[in-house]
Amino acid sequence: MSETQIAININIKKLMKNILSLTLIILALGSSKLFSQTDKNGNPIFNSLNIEKIKFENVEIVSNYYSMKDNIDNKMSSVFISENPTSEDYINFATKLPSYYFLIADKGNVIGMAMLIPKTEDGSFFYNFVIPSTKSNFQIASQLKGKITEHRAKEILNIEKDRAKIDKTKFIYNNNDFEIIQYKDIITELENIVLDKINNNQQLESDNVEAYIITESKKGGKLDFTDTVEKYDGAFVSFADILYNKKDFAILLWGASVSREGLKDYDKARMLWEKINSRKLTEPELKALKKGFETKFE
Repeated sequence: MSETQIAININIKKLMKNILSLTLIILALGSSKLFSQTDKNGNPIFNSLNIEKIKFENVEIVSNYYSMKDNIDNKMSSVFISENPTSEDYINFATKLPSYYFLIADKGNVIGMAMLIPKTEDGSFFYNFVIPSTKSNFQIASQLKGKITEHRAKEILNIEKDRAKIDKTKFIYNNNDFEIIQYKDIITELENIVLDKINNNQQLESDNVEAYIITESKKGGKLDFTDTVEKYDGAFVSFADILYNKKDFAILLWGASVSREGLKDYDKARMLWEKINSRKLTEPELKALKKGFETKFE
């Protein structure tokens, strides 16, 4: 294992408990009869098992399962029911409490957490997201249909072999049928949500960059190079074996600067310059802008 991977694992472990506790507290607000057991810091105890780590886009999704074992029959667990659970206890636990939570990490830093939570009033599911950097949370409805998650069905089957059976996508227990929500479908749905949030965040960052460029391109701003080029001697400035008049060289410097600020698309840079200056760029100006945009100044 590399030093980088070790660092990632350490960071995830350090943040996992705090984010998990925060989400459980949010959940507990709506289920005050649960979570009577807490640790020494007052956090609810809901034991879980790691399933896998999934590389997705530029992030890592760490998938975890809230097992029935070591919870339903464990007096130290916040969701303890009985040392000798009945079949009704198993079904209530399996269908009314969260099965999974997911840590979303970027370069070893946990940037979010999602918990899949059942809505007991209508049998649907939703994801509760927690963003630790802002201490905020929000909910997104799941489109998946079913009554019991795959891991819960398999765990009951392992415990109650004589009374439980899985038939394709149905879990049959005590002569009752429960539609199974497949784990792979949950992961696919979660990835789509995460991807959408990543894209939205990138759009927000892009909007913020453009707003900054517009503000700083005004007279006297950090991206106004009119006075800068006037300090050069003579009427022209030589750059990369090409002579530019001072007006065009100011545009070259602007192009290099907006690229460095995070504007990655040349056509967007061109349209933004024309929007700021309320006119079209001339052919020489376009060449200067493109040269600047493609140049990496130290």
